[in-house]
Amino acid sequence: MLALSQRPGGSGILEALAAFTTNPRGSAIVNALGPIRQIVQGEDDVQRRYLVIVPGTAAQLGAPVQIQVK
Repeated sequence: MLALSQRPGGSGILEALAAFTTNPRGSAIVNALGPIRQIVQGEDDVQRRYLVIVPGTAAQLGAPVQIQVK
């Protein structure tokens, strides 16, 4: 799952954006523009969030395995 984290280390509440499956070499293309726009739409005081990749499903997210650096 591609998700948004409220903390730079990927901890805390995660907001699921999109599910994806990688190919045998471990790559995937994920379209998350629509879900990101829906989450941040209408927010006046936008809090910084960080993209993370986590195993699992939208209902049960695992610990982050990759975290946005900047």
